[in-house]
Amino acid sequence: MLRCYILDDEQHAVDGLTAMLKKKFAGQAEVCGSQTKASKAIEEIEELEPDVLFLDVEMPEMTGLDVLKQFPTRKFHVIFTTAHEKYALPALKAEAADYLVKPLSPQDVFDAIQKCIQRKSAAGNNTSGNRISLATTQEIVLVNTDDIIRIEANNNYSHFYFTNRPRLIVSKTLKEFEEQLTPFHFYRVHQSHLVNMKYVESVHSNDGDYILLTGGHRVEISRRKKPEFMQLIRKS
Repeated sequence: MLRCYILDDEQHAVDGLTAMLKKKFAGQAEVCGSQTKASKAIEEIEELEPDVLFLDVEMPEMTGLDVLKQFPTRKFHVIFTTAHEKYALPALKAEAADYLVKPLSPQDVFDAIQKCIQRKSAAGNNTSGNRISLATTQEIVLVNTDDIIRIEANNNYSHFYFTNRPRLIVSKTLKEFEEQLTPFHFYRVHQSHLVNMKYVESVHSNDGDYILLTGGHRVEISRRKKPEFMQLIRKS
């Protein structure tokens, strides 16, 4: 059961989402608290320690992104709820589980809850939390998933590129890492590339379809993957 907290400056939005969660998702989620004022919500979130925060973006006191800055080591998952799509990329960089555009549909809320359940399960099955172990020919290295920018396939090997260390080459296929890292907001944009969505900086359609990642990494997007990737950029 996911314990959910709702922060939205509009009371009717809080009431509507609360009613939806109680009526349609009683077996998976429960509302442990809600608030229309960000400053009060910050105190309550610290005290209640919810599993999931449904968070509005545009609020008069501070934005939802500003609220998250108050939790640099947060343990809860974030589902953004907003009337605007323009915050989708900042939400991805903030590692949101999902990004829902109002009015919220039960299907969208259901999908978002499933993502949170999947992330919670993945974290619970990994004794190292957000870390994964990478076995090279010389050593076994524990790395934080947040430090991985992208992974590139080379036959049965995977090349890891990081924010803070040299490249590592691991004797495992990209498919194995795709299954392991998808709950942590990684996406396979090409047969040969798995990227951390947190580090996507821009998407380009000139000279072929590609994305630019933090650190100047340029990665091709396959034609088959592009529609889903663009939907993820806009919504997830």
